[in-house]
Amino acid sequence: MRRSPDYDSAADEYAKAAAAFRAAREFKRSQQMLHLETAALLAKEVKNYEEAAEWLAKAGRMLRENGNPDSASLMLEKGAKMLEEPLPEASARLYSDSAEAADIEDKVGQAAQCLGHACRMLIRAGKLDAAADVARRRVGQAGRDSNPDTLSKAVLALVVVELGRGDLVAARKAFNDSVHVSSFQTGDDCGPLQTLLEACEQMDGDRGRQALQNPVFRYMDNEFAKLARSIRLPEARQKPSAAGGAAAEAAGAGAEDAEEFDGGLC
Repeated sequence: MRRSPDYDSAADEYAKAAAAFRAAREFKRSQQMLHLETAALLAKEVKNYEEAAEWLAKAGRMLRENGNPDSASLMLEKGAKMLEEPLPEASARLYSDSAEAADIEDKVGQAAQCLGHACRMLIRAGKLDAAADVARRRVGQAGRDSNPDTLSKAVLALVVVELGRGDLVAARKAFNDSVHVSSFQTGDDCGPLQTLLEACEQMDGDRGRQALQNPVFRYMDNEFAKLARSIRLPEARQKPSAAGGAAAEAAGAGAEDAEEFDGGLC
């Protein structure tokens, strides 16, 4: 008697085999991930922070390549936080990688937040040019987020970084590029930023210092607040004392005009 092929049973067995293969493959990947994360933790314990950063970056790449960008973003963000104190520049790289992974899942708010952390770490490391590049990326991400405060804080940070590195033209451009967005125009940060920029452009150091006393600048994250306080502004004009008289004023007038704004940003 001729038997007919049992296609249903064959399909079931194939499905079981495929599931077993996937499970074995996932187990192997899990082992690899555990090895990488363990290696990173061990490297951190012996204070080999550069090596820890390399292991974490490799683990993040593996998760992304295996179709888990969300897990990659979370793991990279956790690793970046771990390296903030000992190695801020490496921490910034991991935060940036975390932002890229989050962007794959269209989590633009999370991506912008990670870029903000990366910028903060670069400021701490004294890498202001790199911080400005990351801050611009953050503004680009923030512009896609539904939360209006995300863009406002990103523009605020970028303007402060640009002024901190002494580039008034770039600071004004950063402001003008976003000032047409209604949510930014009506937000808490727009007015104080405009006042600060105008003070710089008008060489008005007193007005600039007054602007920087606004809570918008004073209550930024620590690295941004410190950078805001370090913005170089023109010195205030000093009035001659009565004892000096008109002769002292006349003698010092030329030197005062030449030196009044010496070393200032604006």
